[in-house]
Amino acid sequence: MNKNEIIKSIINEQNVVISTIENSISRYKNASDIDENDSIDPEDFSHQDEAKEMQLRYEQILVQAKNNLDFLETYKNKETTKIELGSLIETEDLYIFIGISLQQFKLNGKNVIAISEEAPIYNSIKEKTIGEKITIGTIENTIISIS
Repeated sequence: MNKNEIIKSIINEQNVVISTIENSISRYKNASDIDENDSIDPEDFSHQDEAKEMQLRYEQILVQAKNNLDFLETYKNKETTKIELGSLIETEDLYIFIGISLQQFKLNGKNVIAISEEAPIYNSIKEKTIGEKITIGTIENTIISIS
């Protein structure tokens, strides 16, 4: 499996994240947009404020998610031989993409994880090369390729 195909799958997963966030924003926007004339319970106004705050939080998360998508588009064709931003590491059991944080998913029988440079694991793997072992959680894997 080549890097471009894997990155396309990561992009698809990121698009699902973006869609979920957009749905949450829409729900909170609707909840915060009550008509003051229709509400007689003061607690309704409190819920309206909470919903507006959550809407604003999700809008910030959406900006970051879209930035992550832009990052993926920028780095999807980048080839490298060392572990750095945009690298895809292949081991026996998984693919690791460096650059964004994303929930793990399966692709053709292998787990795909995406980590940012801020992830603690990044510092322990960034100097590794093909043939060296890396430990993710309690599982040790050998690096097969870096692209």
